Amino acid sequence: MKPQIPFLIAICLGLVTLITLIVIRENENKLAVADCTDWASSSGETFSGTSSRIIESVHDYCDNLNISQHYFFDYSAFSAIQLFFDDQTNMEDQKDILTISYVDGKGATQIKEFTGETADNLLIPSTSFDLSFETDSSHHSWGYKFTATPLVYTSCSEFAADEGTTFDTLQPQIVESSHPYCANMTVNQHYNFTASQARDFVLAFDNQSYLDIGDGSLEISYTNADGPSTQTLTGDLPETVEIASDWFDLSFSSLTEGYLRWGYRFTVLSAKPITCSEFYSDHGTVFDTLEPQIIQSSHPYCNDMDVRQNYNFTHPDVTSIILTAHSKSDLGLGSRDSLNLDGFGPEGREHSWYSEGYVNDSYLFSSGPLLFHFSSDLIENHWGYHFTVTCQTSPWSSSSTSASSIGADIEVIKGLRRSVKMITPQNATIRMMLMFKRWTMMMKNKKHE
Repeated sequence: MKPQIPFLIAICLGLVTLITLIVIRENENKLAVADCTDWASSSGETFSGTSSRIIESVHDYCDNLNISQHYFFDYSAFSAIQLFFDDQTNMEDQKDILTISYVDGKGATQIKEFTGETADNLLIPSTSFDLSFETDSSHHSWGYKFTATPLVYTSCSEFAADEGTTFDTLQPQIVESSHPYCANMTVNQHYNFTASQARDFVLAFDNQSYLDIGDGSLEISYTNADGPSTQTLTGDLPETVEIASDWFDLSFSSLTEGYLRWGYRFTVLSAKPITCSEFYSDHGTVFDTLEPQIIQSSHPYCNDMDVRQNYNFTHPDVTSIILTAHSKSDLGLGSRDSLNLDGFGPEGREHSWYSEGYVNDSYLFSSGPLLFHFSSDLIENHWGYHFTVTCQTSPWSSSSTSASSIGADIEVIKGLRRSVKMITPQNATIRMMLMFKRWTMMMKNKKHE
């Protein structure tokens, strides 16, 4: 009979532990419900000052939520908000959904949804955004948490006072308006290039560049060998504008009343001419940037050439690549000179473009490896090809290296976190039951001895 006494004591201890854990869990649930109620009643917040802010759900969140909140950064110098998600962010996949909506630089409403453990950092080109969070009744997780950091671009007053500059280098240069631009603006700027061989330039516009039609316009003027030339741009701006001169003037204007959009931003690219031997020995390169690049042949190319080049685009934010051909690009109509481009199309399938004697206006590829194969015959040579390469990203994705590095670190941390078994009340109960089972087996073995 004596061995039964410890057995009964163990049962009692197990029951007391189980009841205690149930009570603790019940109190935690009540506290969580109370926290959810307070949190769900919030309609958002208006922030002043220049500091970053943390916005988060309760942890863990509750079932059957339908929350709508509005956040506004009330500071005149701000132009955008960068959201950096915490690595712990986790919502029931496809069931509990966080939605962030905002008005972009083109006046269109953008809606971004997040669910599961994936929450990419987000750049919002506005000073406000709306947040909604909906959950079902089946399961709940840790929730979300992100840091909202206000960003400052060139102000309207700085933009209006900028009269242009002189560039004494062939390195890429950035020219941009304020973001967004202001009403009733008239801005005139002059840009001059004094570097040796500075004659032909390409202005590669950022993919979010936009001026409201009927409200904002941008004139680009220069003088080339054929005389004065002026281009007037509005609405969605082109991917590239060619400048056959060593200077150009910009004239921007906006109306007193109208929709104020994001404005414009372009990179001034100048390609240093290369020789046939340099072209022949060029095997390609790796681009780890979102800034526009130039890929070109020698001008003109030589006879009997066979050049193979491999280009890789490794920046994590790149979703597709657009190659825009220069208007001078020419392989000789009717000749046997050819350019073959091999890569992957926008849907991830293998795709090829083959040009014999001519070069199309533009080519679209995904961000995978891009193979160039150029060949020329023994008869005649021509100007060749010249492409401006612009990288496309998801609308308003983060384009900073630091943000990408943070994203990579987050994935590593998530992997480590998933490999750790967290101790919960349920786990503690199971462990207690296993300990009790081992003890009873030990007592039975001891009795048989």
